[in-house]
Amino acid sequence: MTTEAPESGVRPMRADALRNRERVLCAAREAFAEGGPEVAVAEIARRAGVGAGTLFRHFPTKRDLLVAVLDVTFESMAGMVEEATALDDPWESVVRVLTVTAEIQARDRTFLQSVGPELYGDEHFVRRNEAMMNAIAALIARAQAAGVVRADLAPEDVPFLVSAVGGTTEHCGGGVIGGVSPELWRRYLGLILDGLRPEGAHELAESAPTREQLLALKAAAHTPCANG
Repeated sequence: MTTEAPESGVRPMRADALRNRERVLCAAREAFAEGGPEVAVAEIARRAGVGAGTLFRHFPTKRDLLVAVLDVTFESMAGMVEEATALDDPWESVVRVLTVTAEIQARDRTFLQSVGPELYGDEHFVRRNEAMMNAIAALIARAQAAGVVRADLAPEDVPFLVSAVGGTTEHCGGGVIGGVSPELWRRYLGLILDGLRPEGAHELAESAPTREQLLALKAAAHTPCANG
């Protein structure tokens, strides 16, 4: 008896090849999280316990590997936003999303540093970004309708707020400079969350960027404004 090939014509990956791919991806996530996008491919192969040839068979370029790692992170974030939106308390939903995003930035240098022009020129990540922004917009609208978030907060403000907290993470030096706590970002997240409350809110000097402007900023250059 013969086994027919899938209609797509793509042969399923052998179990050992699939295991190797997962080992490379797990090793890459750990290495990129610790050292950022500049980690050498040879170091990732070493951590995965595979040869360079095996790594490149699954991920022909370093960018392919970086994109795969970020895709896993964004998939996890999408699930997190969905879970946060399901919370009964609209304010706690907002707190959960901003806190978990800041925690990811604090432990994952790739997420913090690499979301810039190259990735936002990729249609896949453009679509992911749009879906994420739509989910955040719904979450904020619910909180505003409940009167727990200031009425002038726009979804497009959120990446800038998250980026501001990320700047604290970058400047903390992992807690090795002057004994500064690597958790210092929590202080500034707390200040930002207080600023989102409607009590004491004052008219803001500038309008929020549009969705198109935000995407253009992310695609233009890797700057603190382009993170998030």
